[in-house]
Amino acid sequence: MSNKTEILFLAHRIPYPPNKGDKIRSWRLLKHLTKNFDVHLACFVDDEGDFQHEAFLKSVCASVSLVRLRPKIALLKSARGLFFGEPLSVSYYRSGEMLNTVNALRKKDLSAEVIFSSTMAQYVEEEITGR
Repeated sequence: MSNKTEILFLAHRIPYPPNKGDKIRSWRLLKHLTKNFDVHLACFVDDEGDFQHEAFLKSVCASVSLVRLRPKIALLKSARGLFFGEPLSVSYYRSGEMLNTVNALRKKDLSAEVIFSSTMAQYVEEEITGR
């Protein structure tokens, strides 16, 4: 790690490879941020094949935390939102593993937290992370 300022970057999908709309946008933002900051990346992986890109991301970021997301199970979990009046996408991306990962990363001396997708805001809002 360098002497650059540290930041947290949260994304609902792994930003690499940049082969789809949201991944192209998140990759370009992440790549830009790594020029001036030590970026700690935390994101979900919904395609097993994308785990092969972890080493590359580790060469670009200060740290990389990839959390497996099983789409079929997440779809079932999203139904929870119907019963509790919350957006289905928030329930879809709710994960104890991601919560623990983000809480550990937030213990670092971070200057900023960049949330690429609104569904990831649940991991930095105090009233929600206290669940």
